[in-house]
Amino acid sequence: MANSGEPPAAAGDIDGYPLLTRAAMLAVATVGATIFAISPLLPDIAQSFAIEPGHAGLLLTVYSIVLALAAPIVGLTAKQLPRSRVIVGGLVVFALAWLGAGQAQCFELLLALAAVAGAATGTVLPAAYALAGDLSSYEQRGRAVGRIVSGWSIAILLVVPTMAFAAQLIDWRSAFAGLALAALGCALAIALAPRPAQATPAGPLVLAALVADLRAVLSDRGARLVLAVNLIDMGAFYGVYAFLGSELRQANGWDSGLTGLVIAVYGVGLLILTRNAGWIDRIGKERSGVMALCGLGALLVMLTLLVGIPPLALASLLCWGLLQGTFFTSITALATEQVVRLRGVMTAMLSCSTYVGVTLFTPGTAWLYQHFGFYAVGIACGLACVAAAALLTRLPIATRGNRPVLPP
Repeated sequence: MANSGEPPAAAGDIDGYPLLTRAAMLAVATVGATIFAISPLLPDIAQSFAIEPGHAGLLLTVYSIVLALAAPIVGLTAKQLPRSRVIVGGLVVFALAWLGAGQAQCFELLLALAAVAGAATGTVLPAAYALAGDLSSYEQRGRAVGRIVSGWSIAILLVVPTMAFAAQLIDWRSAFAGLALAALGCALAIALAPRPAQATPAGPLVLAALVADLRAVLSDRGARLVLAVNLIDMGAFYGVYAFLGSELRQANGWDSGLTGLVIAVYGVGLLILTRNAGWIDRIGKERSGVMALCGLGALLVMLTLLVGIPPLALASLLCWGLLQGTFFTSITALATEQVVRLRGVMTAMLSCSTYVGVTLFTPGTAWLYQHFGFYAVGIACGLACVAAAALLTRLPIATRGNRPVLPP
């Protein structure tokens, strides 16, 4: 392993690095909050620059596209560096980008800084997921990944509402300045945290080696299946999530604040699952992922029918968080086991597939929503999840992760 550019895996000892684990979790919460936080702040941003809100929406497009492009590039070029150093560097760049955004006097500069922040996010997320693999044996991987992935629930439940509150009391610039300071705090904690022994770099990077690494990932059947399944699921997730707020407000007559609190119930489900993800190890990662996708296939259709019945809508959102958390924890754990020597590259490709899925699904779901309504979006995305479940069952047996956890 010393010559692979990957840190040696620690055999199931994630509890031995509590500060590193918690700081990585908060790093995911900080950078992950951006994709959720930009949308409710678009009217304020548009007003600041005297542009239409639709034009301000380019921020989300630029951020997502650059993230999707940056993740595999950084994963390939930074694979020889210690995971913690990559995360710290990404967090610092992320913080500088949003601090600069707070001083931007023209929208074009804000777009450019959002692109930098997207690239930084594409650096932090894959490295944090790979770190979970470095700190655990495969038999305990679901539990370890759940710890890190729970940062997404913190983003939804805490970071995004805090930013919205700050934007309302002061302005949107202060909201992103606070996010930047949180990123710097995470970077400092990770830099100071004890960490496992680090690998020796394998030598100078050359283009031929980078191409060979990318080919190694994309030529592996298990890796391709994991990436394809994640792309489909995440595209389906955002396909429904993009119109959920509008439908809840229209169906129930709610304002944006109450709608945001209701949607946060999804984050509660996600938090419950990711903080108790050890059961995924016990029944198997692939089996858990298939079960979650089948459940999502039914739930996304039901959710579109229940938005106008508040108690049932709340229950559906809670179940959505539980099922989506199960899937994402399972697929991330599976990703860490495909082409193990290139674990960081594989998790980078996983992040890339997420935002490629969003980019590919969004035009189609927007067309369905406009012409046939929210229910049609739910049907299409539900069927996509069922297709992804069928695809995941074809994962090579050697990397399915259905081995039971044996008692010590």
